[in-house]
Amino acid sequence: MKNLTKMRRLFFSVVLAVLSVLLLVNALPNKVGADDASAIYNGTVTNLDPNDNSSRTANGLIHKIWMTAKNNSGQTESSNYGTAQPGVTHNFLLEKGNYQDLYLHLRLTNQSENDPITIHNEMLNLPISHNFLGDANSHIVYGDTKPVSNPDNASIWYDFADGRNGTDHPDSGWDQIFAISIKAGNVIPAGGSIQIDVPLKVIPDANGNVGKFTFADYSYNASAVYTSIQNWARVASPVELNYRQPGYEGYFIAGTSSNRDPGHPSTLNFANNAQKYFPQITKSLNAIGYDNTNSFVDKAGLDNVFYTDGLQVVQLDAIPSATGKGTLADDLHNNGYSFLIPSVDYRWGFKANQEAKDYVYSVANSSPLADVKMPDGSGATGQMYDNKLLGSITLQVQQLLDASDRTIPVTKDGAWAPYDGVTFYGIDQSKLDKNPDGASYVVKKVDSNNNESAAPGNKVDTTKDGVYHVTYTYEVYDGLTVKKTITITVGKGNPTPPTTGTSNNGGTNTSNTNNNNNNSNNGNNSGNTNGSTTTTTKPSTSVGPNIAVKGEAVYAIKKIGLYRSTSFTKSKRIAWYPKQKRINRPMFVVTGYKRTSNGTLRYKVRDVNHGRKTAGKKGYITASRKYVVPVYYASVPKSKKITVIAKKGVNAYKSANLTGKAKHYKKGVRLTVKKLVKHNLTTRYQLSNGKYVTANKKLIIAGNY
Repeated sequence: MKNLTKMRRLFFSVVLAVLSVLLLVNALPNKVGADDASAIYNGTVTNLDPNDNSSRTANGLIHKIWMTAKNNSGQTESSNYGTAQPGVTHNFLLEKGNYQDLYLHLRLTNQSENDPITIHNEMLNLPISHNFLGDANSHIVYGDTKPVSNPDNASIWYDFADGRNGTDHPDSGWDQIFAISIKAGNVIPAGGSIQIDVPLKVIPDANGNVGKFTFADYSYNASAVYTSIQNWARVASPVELNYRQPGYEGYFIAGTSSNRDPGHPSTLNFANNAQKYFPQITKSLNAIGYDNTNSFVDKAGLDNVFYTDGLQVVQLDAIPSATGKGTLADDLHNNGYSFLIPSVDYRWGFKANQEAKDYVYSVANSSPLADVKMPDGSGATGQMYDNKLLGSITLQVQQLLDASDRTIPVTKDGAWAPYDGVTFYGIDQSKLDKNPDGASYVVKKVDSNNNESAAPGNKVDTTKDGVYHVTYTYEVYDGLTVKKTITITVGKGNPTPPTTGTSNNGGTNTSNTNNNNNNSNNGNNSGNTNGSTTTTTKPSTSVGPNIAVKGEAVYAIKKIGLYRSTSFTKSKRIAWYPKQKRINRPMFVVTGYKRTSNGTLRYKVRDVNHGRKTAGKKGYITASRKYVVPVYYASVPKSKKITVIAKKGVNAYKSANLTGKAKHYKKGVRLTVKKLVKHNLTTRYQLSNGKYVTANKKLIIAGNY
């Protein structure tokens, strides 16, 4: 009994050990090796339904023509079926290195329930025939040394490339067969079928490549007119494109050329004026697909993986704007540009004299064949431009409307020529000698707070100082309209709106007008021209200690958002402002205050980041000193030293309202200050030499820097 008990214990121990091993094995992740790779890739939109007979019927017979191959695990896979032409063809790929036992199949089925059908002639063209779109270097040949077995004793005819033909079975040269026919006179009974299975052998060229190949069945009728049931394929491997790799930072490249023939692309010139509108490629992946299996041409849909010798398709209307709002197409059209307007129709959907909707590239080494050259002759891909990496996808653009901001003098007669400095181009990129019929313009008067209003008479008033926005519109053709908005400054323009920044310490950005005030003779931040300074304390509009007053400028020292209400939710967010270096920090003018339901104070502000997409936007930001602080210094540093940090340096002036330019100081110069003076809601430092410079923390920093 003791021995029996021991044996039972040993048995159960072994069983538990085996179960533990099995559980452990099942718990391990399944690793997919090379042996498990597919032998055939049929694309994202397939034609594999054996019951779908809609496009394969001719002469009363249902035709099925397809290939099969075994993967490295020995599993048989099927290709897409061929389609009666003309018609939509769903093609396929043989995965290089992953297939074996390749066969071509043809099955003819009599769909009648009652009547037999007598065949006129069914001629199966093998890939070696090079019909249709096949490449001459495609060497996919008959893979056996004996005839195809006659199904149900069907009579079969052979055609050889060396001129032999007939029903005889030669002793050699089977790799020269280019067609196998089921002869006229064969009868298929009602509901019956004939199928032939043709073994194939792939013979790569000296470089290991196999060209594109085709096969088709010619189904002849009694009048010797045939219907072709066709398909094509190639041997290919998936390619890892650089812009789909983690960490890729490249941007689309803007290129331009006088050559508008998409079928014969030429080297493009770098379109530097349009490049700023182009976004990162990784943020546009939803607009990029691949035509590996004729999917784009036959409108069956794009693939999401790229194979060697495939086509790269960029759907232009789907590319987002670089700002994240709208599309790239919108930005181009609103700034006088369009995508390529082809000069000729082309098979990939291009229409002559109509803006392209898609770009289709043949891709070599992951780059478009139409390279872009910089002015020095070097390739654009991989270069840095405007601190951005130029990527590996080029988009061809052309300019249709060109106009630039300008300043014009005050005149007594008020004369203004609206189209001075404006250039229009035809779709052939020729400069137009006169304004086109589709040209128009709208003038808006701009006040000192950047608010627009309709200009009287739709004109720029040149009899007095002022600022105007003029939007030019050009209807190029029905369906394409481009615009361009410029700023026209008359005389001295508008007085600069008051800003502040004298509260406590901290740094806030001022607008570009502050930069101008410290690098030119043009004015002061408040618009006060009498040169007076004040030493009064913070105005009574203050709502508490360390809180900016109305009209005061603040900037963000950390990432913040601008919101439509005091409720800081995603749905209310207008814009994000990432954390920036000191000289680039986003700035705002405080226009009011409002508290949340729990009493938290918010600043009501206006974005004064001139030159940025968010300029002029209004909303609410945090009032926390952890995130936003005043622009201007409010005290003299203990060391009585300041350092210039503005890239363009700063100017010193004879008076505290920053008029009477006395000297220019470059970036990095250290200055000794005597005292701080207040000027309206801003501050200035008086230097030891008696001259005045800005106390704007965006332009100078306390101490030796």
